[in-house]
Amino acid sequence: MPHSICYVSNSAEGLNKEQLEAILNKTYTNNSLKEISGILLHSMGHFFQVIEGDEDEILSLYEKIKVDNRHHNIFEVMNKPREKRFFEGYATDFKIIRTSQQLKDILLYLEGLKESSTADKLHRLLQPFIID
Repeated sequence: MPHSICYVSNSAEGLNKEQLEAILNKTYTNNSLKEISGILLHSMGHFFQVIEGDEDEILSLYEKIKVDNRHHNIFEVMNKPREKRFFEGYATDFKIIRTSQQLKDILLYLEGLKESSTADKLHRLLQPFIID
């Protein structure tokens, strides 16, 4: 059974654009190679991430995430097993959200899942990240 974790955190002070790009690129590569799906975005000094996959893999990854000094004040939104991956219908690989259009696309996807209380919660959490 897949496991999903969602969290929001504050990025470390002084994290520059090159360091941020390195984080995003490494996250994409590592998660895609391990068949972890989900999304990651950074905006206004905050990270928002959903990771989904094999329970052991996800829980191990999350332990590493929690001690990473490139962010702090982790707020865990969700940490639970699911019948199927939440973003299974959106994409088959891990996505790095870099543009407001990509974020809007995810919000549209979540609107289509409104019957899910988790989709509604994620939709509300992502809303402040939109900058027009």
